[in-house]
Amino acid sequence: MKILSRLICFVIAASFIFTVNVRAENVSDDEAAIRKAIDDLKTQQQDLNSQESDTQQQLDETTEQKSQAEQDMRAIDDDLNKTTDDLLLVMDRLNTTSASLNEKEQQLQDARNKWDEQYASLKERLNFMYKNGKIGYLDIIFEAKSFPDFINRVEYINRIAKNDKTLLNKLTDTESLISETVDAIDQQQSEFEQLAAEQQQKQTELQDTLARKQDLFNRLDSDEQSYQDKLTMLSKSEDQIVALIQQKEKEAADAAAKAAAEAAAAAAAAKQAAASGGFAASYSTNSSPYSGQMLWPVPGHYMLSDTFRSRYNPVNGRLEFHTGIDIPAPTGSSILAADSGTIITAGWINGYGYAVIIDHGNGITTLYGHNSKLLVSVGQHVKKGDVIARAGSTGNSTGPHCHFEIRINGKPVNPAPYVM
Repeated sequence: MKILSRLICFVIAASFIFTVNVRAENVSDDEAAIRKAIDDLKTQQQDLNSQESDTQQQLDETTEQKSQAEQDMRAIDDDLNKTTDDLLLVMDRLNTTSASLNEKEQQLQDARNKWDEQYASLKERLNFMYKNGKIGYLDIIFEAKSFPDFINRVEYINRIAKNDKTLLNKLTDTESLISETVDAIDQQQSEFEQLAAEQQQKQTELQDTLARKQDLFNRLDSDEQSYQDKLTMLSKSEDQIVALIQQKEKEAADAAAKAAAEAAAAAAAAKQAAASGGFAASYSTNSSPYSGQMLWPVPGHYMLSDTFRSRYNPVNGRLEFHTGIDIPAPTGSSILAADSGTIITAGWINGYGYAVIIDHGNGITTLYGHNSKLLVSVGQHVKKGDVIARAGSTGNSTGPHCHFEIRINGKPVNPAPYVM
């Protein structure tokens, strides 16, 4: 009877232990599924970080190109204003010259009228002398009735000859004046018209160039806004993924706690069964949460410029919570892994600049921000004390330093108890 009772007790204990083990395995499967979901979310987060890095680089390049286009437009606009002033000056000189030319043309017309008059007078006298050819200069002289009359006749003849010579000289001078005036008119008019045409051509070319630069500026401005909108969208998506990671980490922790409780129950049952008749069962538990001391991430530099606290952001002036500690260090200083783990982010993170995030397991991650250079890549396993980056001042920063923060299940905690 006693043997039968003990046998029944063993069977009941064994059944209880089997049931607990099966439930523990189910819980373990749930935890594994949650962990897989967390890994998938972290993969998405890495992809978002990569997109943010690429988009930030595109935004920086577009902003630089936009600034250059704006400078080019200002320079072209200055050249266009100068060309316009030069054209107005040329047109003013052309108008002045035109007025002067009008005056010269009037003088030319007067000279031509005078030449016509002189020519008509000379032609008339020559015609008279031709028609009265019998009356020559000698006839006039020898017909003198007295010596004084002879002298007068000679003087008269001299005056006529002198006057003829003067008229011929004036005709020649008038012709020279006409020729010189025409040449001056043609030369001045040609020079100013050519200069005005050159200034107008230059002005047209500058206006075309300015229009092309304006089109480029408008396109870059639109691209810049698109990249900014994309960064905002990526940042929101990352926040959502972080929230999901926190939720899944909590679910994983709950599943682990449940598995540990049921494993403890199984152990107690096994102990009781052993006490009853030597029956025992094997079991396993999850590793305990992190409780070790982390390594100081910036060797040789132990002064803090900011701590884990609420503060006014020195970059944008807004009141916000500072989620880590700031360790000033010269650009290029070594940044060390505070503990062993796997790199889950190595690239540009909005606000943090070039940053590294290490997953140490059990929901614990560390972040190292504002670096000038990254020495690791995503998926790489690093040991405690490995050099992972060089200090810098990228992202929202007022000077070279390392922003170091610790997150547990996605929630930032004060790093002081871990590294100080």
